[in-house]
Amino acid sequence: MVSTTFRRIVSPCWRPFGIGEDSSPGSDDANGRLDGLLWYKDSGNHITGEFSMAVVQANNLLEDHSQLESGPISLHDSGPEATFVGVYDGHGGPEAARFVNDRLFYNIKRYTSEQRGISPDVITRGFVATEEEFLGLVQEQWKNKPQIASVGACCLVGIVCNGLLYVANAGDSRVVLGKVSNPFKELKAVQLSTEHNASIESVREELRLLHPDDPNIVVLKHKVWRVKGIIQVSRSIGDAYLKRAEFNQEPLLPKFRVPERFEKPIMRAEPTITVHKIHPEDQFLIFASDGLWEHLSNQEAVDIVNSCPRNGVARKLVKAALQEAAKKREMRYSDLEKIERGIRRHFHDDITVIVVFLHATNFATRTPISVKGVETIFPENPFGAEKVKAVSRVPELDSSSEPVQVFDGSTRLYISYTCPFAQRAWIARNYKGLQNKIELVPIDLKNRPAWYKEKVYSANKVPALEHNNRVLGESLDLIKYIDTNFEGPSLTPDGLEKQVVADELLSTLTPSPRL
Repeated sequence: MVSTTFRRIVSPCWRPFGIGEDSSPGSDDANGRLDGLLWYKDSGNHITGEFSMAVVQANNLLEDHSQLESGPISLHDSGPEATFVGVYDGHGGPEAARFVNDRLFYNIKRYTSEQRGISPDVITRGFVATEEEFLGLVQEQWKNKPQIASVGACCLVGIVCNGLLYVANAGDSRVVLGKVSNPFKELKAVQLSTEHNASIESVREELRLLHPDDPNIVVLKHKVWRVKGIIQVSRSIGDAYLKRAEFNQEPLLPKFRVPERFEKPIMRAEPTITVHKIHPEDQFLIFASDGLWEHLSNQEAVDIVNSCPRNGVARKLVKAALQEAAKKREMRYSDLEKIERGIRRHFHDDITVIVVFLHATNFATRTPISVKGVETIFPENPFGAEKVKAVSRVPELDSSSEPVQVFDGSTRLYISYTCPFAQRAWIARNYKGLQNKIELVPIDLKNRPAWYKEKVYSANKVPALEHNNRVLGESLDLIKYIDTNFEGPSLTPDGLEKQVVADELLSTLTPSPRL
C-alpha cells in the first residue's frame, strides 16, 4: 500500500541508521544501481544528449568520486545552462575526493553567477576556492586527525556550454574525444586534457623551473619519478602537507614529511584549462580516472564506445579494463571478480568512467539532473553498514565554530548525524537529488553553538530548514515542504487513498528521543 520511497524515508525510525536497502542488481533508483563492487547508471539524458556512468571499487574505501550535473550553471535559474562532469580520483583516503564532490560544482556556479558567464577564470577560481575550503578543514582537524593533511584528489572537470567544451584538469585523470576523422566515418581518439604526472618529461621540467633551488624537487625512486620522492602527481586539491609548511611536521607520519622546510607550495591546485569548440563530427567524450587508462589506450576506449550500444557503454569500458587487468596477472576475469576490495587494489585501481554523447539520437532533456557516482539513499554509506564509521563527513559545527551567514540567499538543512528525526529529512533531500541546492549543516548536539538558537532556530532542535529567508522545523513538516517546493522524484505514493495511509503512518511513528 505504501511506496518503497516512503518506507526509505521513515525507515530510520525503527532500524539503525546506515543499514541500506537491497543493493542487488535488480535494485534501481535515480542514482543508479549497485552490483557488488560495481556501481553503474547505464543511461540518462543531459541537455544536449545522453550519458552513461560506471564505477568499480578496488580500495578498502572507495577513493573515486564523480558527478554529472545538467541544468543551470549559475545560482540563478536565468543563467546559462550546461552539462558539468566531474571525476575526482582520491589518494591517501576518500576525504578530499568526497569534499570536492560536494563543493567544487557549487563554487563554480557561484563564480559563474558573479561573472555572469562561464570562463577559464571562473573555473580556476572555483578550484582555488574549493582548495582553500578543504585546507581550512585540514586546519580544523589537524590535531585530532593529522592523516587528513596527506589526503588529496586529482580533479578532472568538463563543462559543455553554448557549443563549447571547457576541460579543467589537476592531476592525471583524462578526457578523450571520439571524433569522425575521414570520409569512411572512422572514429579517431583525441585527448583533450593535460595531465600532471612526474612520469611526463614536461611536468618534471615545469617543477624544476618553479623550484630552481631544489635539486630534489623530482626524484627517481624505484624506477618511478615522484615529486619530492613521495607522490607522482604535481597538481591536486588537498595534499596539505605539500602545500603548507605548518602541516609538514608531527603528528603527521614521517613517511609524508619533507626533510627541509619550504616557503612556497610544492604542489598546486590550479588546473590546466583548454577550450574546445564542439563540431558536428565530435561524437562523444570519455571522462575517466587513471584506473581506466592504465589498462586501455585512448583509441581502444573510443573503439569500444563506437562499437557498443549507448546504453551501458560505461560499464562495458570498466569491464574491458578489468579483463585486461586479469589478463596481465594471467588469471580469468571471473576469478578477479571474486577478489574482495582492498586485496583487489593489488590488481587494479578504483575506476570511474563517464561517457557523454554530444548529439542526441532521440531527445535531450531540459529538466535539471544531478547524479553522483555510488551515492545511494544513504550517501555516506554506499557499500553497507560496516563503513558508516570509517568514512568522512561534512564536519559538525559546535560552540567554537563561526556562525553561518543566515538569510544570505542560501538554502540549508541543519541536522545531527545521530538524530533519527534529522536523518529522515536528510534522506528526503538526498532522494530528490538536492545535494547541490540544499546545503547540509551538521550540528554537534552535545556541544551546540549558541548562535544556532539565537540566529537560526529558536527551538534549538534539529532538523531545521533555512529557505526563502525563513526557518522551518519539525521533520514531518520538512519532508512535505521539501517534496512540495523542490523538483525531483515524489516522496509520497500516487493516489489520495495511499497518501492518507502514508500520512497516518508518519504521524504515528515515534523515533528515538532527541539528543
